[in-house]
Amino acid sequence: GGKKIMSDGVISFNKICGRLCVEMTGHLASPLSIGSGEEEHSDSDVVFRASGEPYIPGSSLAGALLEYSAAIKGEEETKKMFGMPRGGVPGSRDDRQSRIFVYDARIGQAEVGIRDGVKLNEDKTASHMGKYELQFVERNAPIKIRIEMIEREDCFEKAKSEITGRERTEEIEQVWDRERQWIYLWLKGFESGELRLGARSRRGFGKIAIDHARIKAFDMRKSDSYKEWLDWDWEQADAFEGAGSETLRIEDLEQAGGAEREHCLEVLLRISGTLLVRTYAVAFTRTEDIPDYGQMTVGGHGKQAVIPGSSWAGAFRSHLAKTVQELLRQPDWKEAQKILNPLFGTWGDTEMRNQELHASGLIFEETVIDGGHGLPAARIAVDRFTGGTVQGALYEEIPWTGGEIILPIRWRKNGLNLTDDKICGLLLWAVKDLQAGILAVGGETSVGRGIFEPVHGKDNLFLDGAVLTEEDQKRCMQAAVLWVKGNRKKENTR
Repeated sequence: GGKKIMSDGVISFNKICGRLCVEMTGHLASPLSIGSGEEEHSDSDVVFRASGEPYIPGSSLAGALLEYSAAIKGEEETKKMFGMPRGGVPGSRDDRQSRIFVYDARIGQAEVGIRDGVKLNEDKTASHMGKYELQFVERNAPIKIRIEMIEREDCFEKAKSEITGRERTEEIEQVWDRERQWIYLWLKGFESGELRLGARSRRGFGKIAIDHARIKAFDMRKSDSYKEWLDWDWEQADAFEGAGSETLRIEDLEQAGGAEREHCLEVLLRISGTLLVRTYAVAFTRTEDIPDYGQMTVGGHGKQAVIPGSSWAGAFRSHLAKTVQELLRQPDWKEAQKILNPLFGTWGDTEMRNQELHASGLIFEETVIDGGHGLPAARIAVDRFTGGTVQGALYEEIPWTGGEIILPIRWRKNGLNLTDDKICGLLLWAVKDLQAGILAVGGETSVGRGIFEPVHGKDNLFLDGAVLTEEDQKRCMQAAVLWVKGNRKKENTR
Protein backbone atom coordinates (compact mmCIF):
# COMPACT_ATOMS: atom_id res chain seq x y z
CA GLY A 1 0.00 0.00 0.00
CA GLY A 2 1.04 3.53 0.52
CA LYS A 3 -0.82 5.35 -2.28
CA LYS A 4 -1.38 8.89 -1.07
CA ILE A 5 -3.26 11.68 -2.87
CA MET A 6 -1.57 15.02 -2.31
CA SER A 7 -3.59 18.26 -2.01
CA ASP A 8 -2.62 19.32 -5.56
CA GLY A 9 -4.02 16.07 -7.03
CA VAL A 10 -0.65 14.37 -7.65
CA ILE A 11 -0.62 10.68 -6.68
CA SER A 12 2.43 9.72 -4.65
CA PHE A 13 3.48 6.11 -3.97
CA ASN A 14 4.97 6.00 -0.50
CA LYS A 15 5.56 2.26 -0.22
CA ILE A 16 6.21 0.35 2.99
CA CYS A 17 9.88 -0.63 2.90
CA GLY A 18 10.39 -2.15 6.31
CA ARG A 19 8.77 -3.13 9.59
CA LEU A 20 10.27 -3.34 13.06
CA CYS A 21 8.35 -5.38 15.65
CA VAL A 22 9.31 -4.58 19.24
CA GLU A 23 8.34 -6.50 22.37
CA MET A 24 9.20 -5.16 25.85
CA THR A 25 8.79 -7.61 28.72
CA GLY A 26 8.72 -6.52 32.35
CA HIS A 27 6.51 -6.04 35.41
CA LEU A 28 4.61 -3.31 37.25
CA ALA A 29 7.03 -1.58 39.64
CA SER A 30 4.13 0.20 41.40
CA PRO A 31 0.33 -0.04 41.36
CA LEU A 32 -1.42 0.85 38.10
CA SER A 33 -4.76 2.60 37.56
CA ILE A 34 -6.12 2.79 34.01
CA GLY A 35 -9.76 3.82 34.37
CA SER A 36 -12.57 2.36 32.29
CA GLY A 37 -15.00 5.14 33.21
CA GLU A 38 -17.15 2.61 35.11
CA GLU A 39 -17.99 2.95 38.80
CA GLU A 40 -19.26 -0.54 39.60
CA HIS A 41 -16.60 -1.57 42.14
CA SER A 42 -15.12 1.81 43.10
CA ASP A 43 -15.21 5.48 42.12
CA SER A 44 -12.77 4.62 39.31
CA ASP A 45 -12.70 1.05 37.98
CA VAL A 46 -9.81 -0.54 36.09
CA VAL A 47 -10.34 -1.42 32.41
CA PHE A 48 -10.75 -5.19 31.83
CA ARG A 49 -10.88 -7.47 28.80
CA ALA A 50 -14.05 -9.51 28.20
CA SER A 51 -12.10 -12.50 29.59
CA GLY A 52 -11.66 -10.68 32.91
CA GLU A 53 -7.98 -9.67 32.74
CA PRO A 54 -6.86 -6.05 33.22
CA TYR A 55 -4.91 -4.48 30.34
CA ILE A 56 -3.52 -1.15 29.13
CA PRO A 57 -5.28 0.15 26.00
CA GLY A 58 -2.96 0.92 23.08
CA SER A 59 -4.32 4.48 22.99
CA SER A 60 -3.23 5.11 26.62
CA LEU A 61 0.22 3.67 25.97
CA ALA A 62 0.66 5.60 22.70
CA GLY A 63 -0.36 8.85 24.42
CA ALA A 64 2.23 8.36 27.18
CA LEU A 65 4.98 7.53 24.62
CA LEU A 66 4.02 10.56 22.52
CA GLU A 67 4.09 13.00 25.45
CA TYR A 68 7.45 11.68 26.70
CA SER A 69 9.00 11.64 23.20
CA ALA A 70 7.86 15.19 22.37
CA ALA A 71 9.41 16.52 25.60
CA ILE A 72 12.81 15.09 24.68
CA LYS A 73 12.97 14.89 20.86
CA GLY A 74 10.79 17.92 20.15
CA GLU A 75 7.39 18.27 18.52
CA GLU A 76 8.56 18.17 14.88
CA GLU A 77 10.61 14.99 15.21
CA THR A 78 7.84 13.29 17.18
CA LYS A 79 5.21 14.17 14.53
CA LYS A 80 7.22 12.18 11.97
CA MET A 81 6.76 9.08 14.14
CA PHE A 82 3.29 9.59 15.66
CA GLY A 83 1.63 11.53 12.84
CA MET A 84 0.25 15.03 12.73
CA PRO A 85 -1.95 16.20 15.61
CA ARG A 86 -5.47 17.53 15.03
CA GLY A 87 -4.10 20.93 14.09
CA GLY A 88 -2.85 19.62 10.72
CA VAL A 89 -5.04 20.21 7.66
CA PRO A 90 -6.33 16.82 6.36
CA GLY A 91 -5.07 15.98 2.89
CA SER A 92 -2.35 18.63 2.88
CA ARG A 93 1.34 17.91 2.40
CA ASP A 94 1.87 18.33 6.15
CA ASP A 95 -0.72 15.69 6.98
CA ARG A 96 0.94 12.41 7.90
CA GLN A 97 -0.40 9.16 9.29
CA SER A 98 1.22 7.67 12.39
CA ARG A 99 3.82 5.08 11.44
CA ILE A 100 3.78 3.43 14.85
CA PHE A 101 1.24 0.77 15.78
CA VAL A 102 0.84 0.35 19.55
CA TYR A 103 -0.93 -2.81 20.70
CA ASP A 104 -2.91 -3.14 23.92
CA ALA A 105 -0.39 -4.06 26.64
CA ARG A 106 -1.09 -7.40 28.25
CA ILE A 107 -0.94 -7.79 32.00
CA GLY A 108 -0.37 -11.36 33.19
CA GLN A 109 -1.35 -12.95 36.51
CA ALA A 110 -2.46 -9.87 38.43
CA GLU A 111 -4.03 -9.01 41.76
CA VAL A 112 -6.68 -6.30 41.56
CA GLY A 113 -7.44 -4.34 44.72
CA ILE A 114 -9.31 -1.29 45.94
CA ARG A 115 -7.43 1.58 47.56
CA ASP A 116 -9.31 3.86 49.96
CA GLY A 117 -8.43 7.51 50.12
CA VAL A 118 -9.71 10.57 51.93
CA LYS A 119 -9.04 14.27 51.56
CA LEU A 120 -8.01 15.86 54.86
CA ASN A 121 -8.55 19.48 55.84
CA GLU A 122 -6.50 21.90 57.91
CA ASP A 123 -7.22 20.04 61.18
CA LYS A 124 -6.26 16.66 59.67
CA THR A 125 -9.87 15.54 59.78
CA ALA A 126 -11.82 14.27 56.77
CA SER A 127 -13.26 16.89 54.41
CA HIS A 128 -16.97 16.72 53.63
CA MET A 129 -17.46 14.29 50.69
CA GLY A 130 -13.68 13.76 50.72
CA LYS A 131 -13.75 9.94 50.73
CA TYR A 132 -13.03 8.03 47.50
CA GLU A 133 -12.17 4.52 46.37
CA LEU A 134 -9.89 3.59 43.50
CA GLN A 135 -9.53 0.20 41.86
CA PHE A 136 -5.97 -0.67 40.86
CA VAL A 137 -3.72 -3.47 39.60
CA GLU A 138 -1.18 -4.44 42.29
CA ARG A 139 2.56 -4.12 41.70
CA ASN A 140 4.72 -7.04 40.41
CA ALA A 141 2.18 -8.19 37.76
CA PRO A 142 3.99 -9.23 34.52
CA ILE A 143 3.46 -6.97 31.50
CA LYS A 144 4.15 -7.20 27.76
CA ILE A 145 4.29 -4.10 25.57
CA ARG A 146 4.20 -4.62 21.78
CA ILE A 147 4.90 -1.95 19.18
CA GLU A 148 5.22 -2.14 15.40
CA MET A 149 7.18 0.59 13.58
CA ILE A 150 6.54 0.99 9.85
CA GLU A 151 9.20 2.45 7.53
CA ARG A 152 7.95 3.97 4.27
CA GLU A 153 10.00 5.42 1.43
CA ASP A 154 9.89 8.90 2.94
CA CYS A 155 11.80 7.58 5.97
CA PHE A 156 14.93 7.41 3.81
CA GLU A 157 17.33 10.23 3.12
CA LYS A 158 16.13 11.90 -0.11
CA ALA A 159 19.69 12.64 -1.25
CA LYS A 160 20.42 8.93 -1.50
CA SER A 161 17.26 7.85 -3.30
CA GLU A 162 18.93 7.18 -6.70
CA ILE A 163 21.40 4.52 -5.56
CA THR A 164 21.47 0.84 -6.44
CA GLY A 165 19.77 -2.08 -4.70
CA ARG A 166 22.66 -3.44 -2.58
CA GLU A 167 23.48 -0.06 -1.12
CA ARG A 168 19.79 0.57 -0.40
CA THR A 169 19.78 -2.50 1.87
CA GLU A 170 22.53 -0.83 3.88
CA GLU A 171 20.35 2.23 3.97
CA ILE A 172 17.43 0.43 5.64
CA GLU A 173 19.92 -0.64 8.31
CA GLN A 174 20.59 3.05 8.92
CA VAL A 175 16.84 3.70 9.22
CA TRP A 176 16.58 0.82 11.70
CA ASP A 177 19.47 2.32 13.68
CA ARG A 178 17.42 5.52 14.01
CA GLU A 179 14.37 3.49 15.08
CA ARG A 180 16.48 1.80 17.75
CA GLN A 181 17.20 5.23 19.27
CA TRP A 182 13.43 5.66 19.83
CA ILE A 183 13.24 2.26 21.52
CA TYR A 184 16.22 3.06 23.75
CA LEU A 185 14.60 6.39 24.59
CA TRP A 186 11.38 4.69 25.79
CA LEU A 187 13.33 2.05 27.69
CA LYS A 188 15.28 4.81 29.41
CA GLY A 189 12.02 6.60 30.26
CA PHE A 190 10.59 3.47 31.89
CA GLU A 191 13.89 2.81 33.68
CA SER A 192 14.17 6.34 35.14
CA GLY A 193 10.49 6.47 36.14
CA GLU A 194 9.86 9.54 33.97
CA LEU A 195 7.64 7.59 31.56
CA ARG A 196 4.60 6.45 33.56
CA LEU A 197 1.18 5.12 32.65
CA GLY A 198 -2.35 5.76 33.86
CA ALA A 199 -3.83 7.85 36.66
CA ARG A 200 -2.14 9.12 39.86
CA SER A 201 1.27 8.90 38.21
CA ARG A 202 2.44 11.91 40.28
CA ARG A 203 1.61 9.99 43.43
CA GLY A 204 3.63 6.88 42.64
CA PHE A 205 1.32 4.87 40.36
CA GLY A 206 2.06 3.60 36.84
CA LYS A 207 5.77 2.80 37.06
CA ILE A 208 6.94 0.01 34.74
CA ALA A 209 10.18 -1.99 35.09
CA ILE A 210 11.32 -3.46 31.75
CA ASP A 211 13.53 -6.57 32.00
CA HIS A 212 14.42 -6.88 28.31
CA ALA A 213 13.30 -5.83 24.83
CA ARG A 214 13.37 -7.92 21.64
CA ILE A 215 13.23 -6.77 18.02
CA LYS A 216 12.31 -8.52 14.77
CA ALA A 217 13.05 -6.57 11.57
CA PHE A 218 11.46 -7.23 8.15
CA ASP A 219 12.93 -5.74 4.95
CA MET A 220 9.73 -5.43 2.92
CA ARG A 221 11.52 -4.83 -0.40
CA LYS A 222 12.66 -8.44 -0.57
CA SER A 223 10.26 -10.59 -2.63
CA ASP A 224 9.55 -13.17 0.10
CA SER A 225 9.40 -10.71 2.99
CA TYR A 226 5.62 -10.11 2.88
CA LYS A 227 4.93 -13.85 3.14
CA GLU A 228 7.47 -14.12 5.97
CA TRP A 229 5.79 -11.23 7.81
CA LEU A 230 2.26 -12.63 7.24
CA ASP A 231 3.35 -16.05 8.54
CA TRP A 232 5.10 -14.52 11.57
CA ASP A 233 3.30 -14.40 14.93
CA TRP A 234 4.25 -12.67 18.20
CA GLU A 235 3.27 -15.80 20.14
CA GLN A 236 5.59 -18.22 18.30
CA ALA A 237 8.30 -19.68 20.53
CA ASP A 238 10.98 -18.71 17.95
CA ALA A 239 9.38 -15.37 16.98
CA PHE A 240 12.50 -13.40 17.95
CA GLU A 241 15.10 -15.82 16.63
CA GLY A 242 16.90 -16.03 13.31
CA ALA A 243 17.55 -13.29 10.73
CA GLY A 244 16.51 -9.75 11.70
CA SER A 245 16.21 -10.62 15.41
CA GLU A 246 17.95 -8.81 18.24
CA THR A 247 17.68 -8.51 22.02
CA LEU A 248 18.29 -5.07 23.53
CA ARG A 249 19.88 -5.05 26.95
CA ILE A 250 18.81 -2.55 29.58
CA GLU A 251 22.50 -2.01 30.41
CA ASP A 252 22.99 -0.37 26.98
CA LEU A 253 20.69 2.55 27.77
CA GLU A 254 23.54 5.07 27.48
CA GLN A 255 22.87 4.90 23.73
CA ALA A 256 19.54 6.64 24.26
CA GLY A 257 21.17 10.05 24.60
CA GLY A 258 19.62 13.06 26.30
CA ALA A 259 19.94 13.91 29.98
CA GLU A 260 17.25 12.97 32.46
CA ARG A 261 14.49 15.57 32.73
CA GLU A 262 13.88 15.32 36.45
CA HIS A 263 15.66 16.09 39.70
CA CYS A 264 15.31 13.52 42.47
CA LEU A 265 15.67 14.22 46.18
CA GLU A 266 16.08 10.96 48.13
CA VAL A 267 15.62 10.68 51.89
CA LEU A 268 16.74 7.61 53.85
CA LEU A 269 14.50 7.02 56.89
CA ARG A 270 13.90 4.47 59.61
CA ILE A 271 10.63 3.87 61.47
CA SER A 272 11.51 4.66 65.07
CA GLY A 273 8.28 3.30 66.62
CA THR A 274 5.16 2.21 64.81
CA LEU A 275 3.40 3.30 61.63
CA LEU A 276 -0.23 3.06 60.62
CA VAL A 277 -1.41 4.10 57.15
CA ARG A 278 -4.78 2.39 57.45
CA THR A 279 -6.38 0.14 54.90
CA TYR A 280 -10.09 -0.50 55.34
CA ALA A 281 -10.49 -3.12 52.62
CA VAL A 282 -11.57 -5.70 55.23
CA ALA A 283 -14.03 -3.43 57.04
CA PHE A 284 -17.09 -5.03 55.38
CA THR A 285 -15.97 -8.64 55.84
CA ARG A 286 -15.63 -8.66 59.61
CA THR A 287 -14.78 -12.09 61.04
CA GLU A 288 -13.10 -13.22 64.24
CA ASP A 289 -9.63 -13.67 62.72
CA ILE A 290 -9.49 -10.38 60.74
CA PRO A 291 -8.56 -7.14 62.54
CA ASP A 292 -10.65 -3.98 62.17
CA TYR A 293 -7.85 -2.35 60.24
CA GLY A 294 -4.12 -2.56 59.72
CA GLN A 295 -1.15 -1.04 57.95
CA MET A 296 -1.44 -0.99 54.15
CA THR A 297 0.68 -3.79 52.64
CA VAL A 298 1.43 -5.07 49.12
CA GLY A 299 -1.58 -7.11 48.02
CA GLY A 300 -2.94 -6.95 51.58
CA HIS A 301 -0.80 -9.97 52.50
CA GLY A 302 0.83 -8.33 55.53
CA LYS A 303 4.39 -9.03 54.34
CA GLN A 304 5.59 -5.74 52.77
CA ALA A 305 4.26 -2.47 54.16
CA VAL A 306 3.74 0.46 51.80
CA ILE A 307 3.23 4.19 52.24
CA PRO A 308 1.25 5.69 49.32
CA GLY A 309 2.58 8.76 47.51
CA SER A 310 -0.66 10.55 48.42
CA SER A 311 0.11 10.10 52.15
CA TRP A 312 3.58 11.61 51.71
CA ALA A 313 2.26 14.48 49.57
CA GLY A 314 -0.55 15.26 52.03
CA ALA A 315 1.80 15.25 55.04
CA PHE A 316 4.37 17.45 53.25
CA ARG A 317 1.78 19.91 51.93
CA SER A 318 0.01 20.33 55.26
CA HIS A 319 3.31 20.79 57.12
CA LEU A 320 4.67 23.29 54.60
CA ALA A 321 1.41 25.28 54.64
CA LYS A 322 1.79 25.69 58.41
CA THR A 323 5.44 26.71 57.95
CA VAL A 324 4.45 29.30 55.33
CA GLN A 325 1.75 30.64 57.68
CA GLU A 326 4.35 31.08 60.45
CA LEU A 327 6.87 32.74 58.13
CA LEU A 328 4.34 35.23 56.79
CA ARG A 329 2.47 35.57 60.09
CA GLN A 330 -0.48 34.78 57.87
CA PRO A 331 -3.40 33.11 59.67
CA ASP A 332 -5.33 32.25 56.48
CA TRP A 333 -4.82 28.57 55.59
CA LYS A 334 -6.16 29.02 52.05
CA GLU A 335 -3.66 31.80 51.26
CA ALA A 336 -0.81 29.55 52.39
CA GLN A 337 -2.17 26.78 50.15
CA LYS A 338 -2.29 29.16 47.17
CA ILE A 339 1.45 29.84 47.51
CA LEU A 340 2.09 26.06 47.39
CA ASN A 341 -0.16 25.44 44.34
CA PRO A 342 2.70 25.40 41.78
CA LEU A 343 4.37 22.59 43.73
CA PHE A 344 1.49 20.43 44.92
CA GLY A 345 -1.26 21.28 42.44
CA THR A 346 -4.43 23.29 42.95
CA TRP A 347 -5.97 22.90 46.39
CA GLY A 348 -9.42 21.59 45.42
CA ASP A 349 -12.04 23.41 47.44
CA THR A 350 -15.73 23.96 46.73
CA GLU A 351 -15.19 27.73 47.01
CA MET A 352 -12.36 27.63 44.49
CA ARG A 353 -14.06 25.73 41.66
CA ASN A 354 -13.75 28.61 39.20
CA GLN A 355 -9.98 29.02 39.53
CA GLU A 356 -7.48 27.75 36.98
CA LEU A 357 -6.40 24.21 37.86
CA HIS A 358 -2.78 23.02 37.99
CA ALA A 359 -1.44 19.48 38.28
CA SER A 360 1.12 18.77 40.97
CA GLY A 361 4.68 19.67 39.97
CA LEU A 362 6.10 17.26 42.54
CA ILE A 363 6.08 13.48 42.14
CA PHE A 364 5.94 11.49 45.39
CA GLU A 365 6.80 7.83 44.94
CA GLU A 366 4.90 5.08 46.70
CA THR A 367 7.47 3.64 49.12
CA VAL A 368 7.85 0.00 50.12
CA ILE A 369 9.27 -0.50 53.62
CA ASP A 370 12.34 -2.72 53.78
CA GLY A 371 12.04 -4.95 56.86
CA GLY A 372 9.84 -4.62 59.92
CA HIS A 373 6.66 -6.54 60.72
CA GLY A 374 3.04 -6.13 61.75
CA LEU A 375 2.34 -5.67 65.46
CA PRO A 376 -1.22 -6.78 66.40
CA ALA A 377 -2.74 -4.60 69.11
CA ALA A 378 -6.12 -4.22 70.80
CA ARG A 379 -7.35 -0.78 71.87
CA ILE A 380 -10.45 0.48 73.59
CA ALA A 381 -12.23 3.82 73.59
CA VAL A 382 -12.42 5.48 77.02
CA ASP A 383 -15.32 7.68 78.13
CA ARG A 384 -13.75 11.08 78.80
CA PHE A 385 -16.26 11.91 81.57
CA THR A 386 -16.27 8.72 83.64
CA GLY A 387 -12.79 7.44 82.74
CA GLY A 388 -14.44 4.06 82.09
CA THR A 389 -14.65 2.01 78.90
CA VAL A 390 -17.21 2.75 76.20
CA GLN A 391 -19.62 -0.16 75.65
CA GLY A 392 -18.63 -2.22 72.57
CA ALA A 393 -15.67 0.00 71.71
CA LEU A 394 -12.88 -2.60 71.70
CA TYR A 395 -11.12 -2.75 68.35
CA GLU A 396 -8.09 -4.51 66.88
CA GLU A 397 -5.44 -3.05 64.62
CA ILE A 398 -2.11 -4.10 63.11
CA PRO A 399 0.36 -1.19 62.92
CA TRP A 400 3.84 -1.75 61.46
CA THR A 401 7.04 -1.59 63.47
CA GLY A 402 10.65 -1.34 62.31
CA GLY A 403 12.05 -1.15 58.80
CA GLU A 404 13.80 1.38 56.57
CA ILE A 405 12.62 3.31 53.52
CA ILE A 406 14.04 5.43 50.74
CA LEU A 407 11.62 8.25 49.91
CA PRO A 408 12.23 9.71 46.40
CA ILE A 409 10.63 13.07 45.52
CA ARG A 410 10.97 14.18 41.89
CA TRP A 411 10.33 17.37 39.97
CA ARG A 412 10.86 18.48 36.38
CA LYS A 413 14.02 20.51 35.76
CA ASN A 414 13.06 24.15 35.08
CA GLY A 415 9.43 23.07 34.92
CA LEU A 416 7.80 24.94 37.81
CA ASN A 417 8.88 28.58 37.25
CA LEU A 418 10.97 28.18 40.41
CA THR A 419 14.69 27.58 40.74
CA ASP A 420 15.77 24.11 41.84
CA ASP A 421 17.28 25.61 45.02
CA LYS A 422 13.92 27.04 46.10
CA ILE A 423 12.04 23.79 45.45
CA CYS A 424 14.71 21.74 47.20
CA GLY A 425 14.74 24.20 50.12
CA LEU A 426 10.97 24.02 50.64
CA LEU A 427 11.10 20.22 50.64
CA LEU A 428 14.02 20.28 53.08
CA TRP A 429 11.92 22.20 55.62
CA ALA A 430 9.58 19.20 55.77
CA VAL A 431 12.39 16.61 55.45
CA LYS A 432 14.28 18.08 58.43
CA ASP A 433 11.15 17.91 60.60
CA LEU A 434 10.48 14.38 59.31
CA GLN A 435 13.99 13.30 60.37
CA ALA A 436 13.60 15.06 63.74
CA GLY A 437 10.30 13.27 64.48
CA ILE A 438 8.31 16.53 64.40
CA LEU A 439 6.43 15.70 61.18
CA ALA A 440 4.58 12.39 61.62
CA VAL A 441 2.97 10.47 58.76
CA GLY A 442 -0.18 8.33 58.67
CA GLY A 443 -2.86 7.77 61.28
CA GLU A 444 -2.86 7.81 65.10
CA THR A 445 0.03 10.28 65.16
CA SER A 446 -1.41 11.69 68.39
CA VAL A 447 -0.48 8.44 70.16
CA GLY A 448 3.06 8.41 68.76
CA ARG A 449 2.71 6.54 65.49
CA GLY A 450 4.29 7.58 62.16
CA ILE A 451 7.53 8.97 63.62
CA PHE A 452 10.74 8.55 61.61
CA GLU A 453 14.44 9.08 62.26
CA PRO A 454 17.58 9.14 60.08
CA VAL A 455 19.36 5.82 59.49
CA HIS A 456 22.38 5.95 61.79
CA GLY A 457 25.88 5.63 60.33
CA LYS A 458 24.80 6.37 56.75
CA ASP A 459 24.30 9.39 54.48
CA ASN A 460 20.59 10.19 54.59
CA LEU A 461 20.04 12.89 51.96
CA PHE A 462 20.81 12.71 48.26
CA LEU A 463 20.07 14.97 45.29
CA ASP A 464 20.35 13.30 41.87
CA GLY A 465 22.39 10.47 43.40
CA ALA A 466 24.98 12.71 45.12
CA VAL A 467 25.11 13.40 48.87
CA LEU A 468 23.51 16.76 49.71
CA THR A 469 26.06 18.64 51.86
CA GLU A 470 25.18 20.80 54.89
CA GLU A 471 26.24 23.94 52.96
CA ASP A 472 23.97 23.06 50.02
CA GLN A 473 21.08 22.35 52.39
CA LYS A 474 21.47 25.74 54.10
CA ARG A 475 21.71 27.57 50.76
CA CYS A 476 18.54 25.89 49.46
CA MET A 477 16.53 26.52 52.64
CA GLN A 478 17.54 30.20 52.68
CA ALA A 479 16.50 30.55 49.01
CA ALA A 480 13.10 29.09 49.94
CA VAL A 481 12.65 31.58 52.82
CA LEU A 482 13.38 34.51 50.49
CA TRP A 483 10.94 33.16 47.88
CA VAL A 484 8.08 32.77 50.39
CA LYS A 485 8.70 36.25 51.83
CA GLY A 486 8.86 37.64 48.28
CA ASN A 487 5.41 36.13 47.66
CA ARG A 488 3.96 38.20 50.48
CA LYS A 489 5.38 41.39 48.97
CA LYS A 490 3.76 40.52 45.63
CA GLU A 491 0.39 39.92 47.35
CA ASN A 492 0.66 43.27 49.16
CA THR A 493 1.41 45.23 45.97
CA ARG A 494 -1.63 43.84 44.10
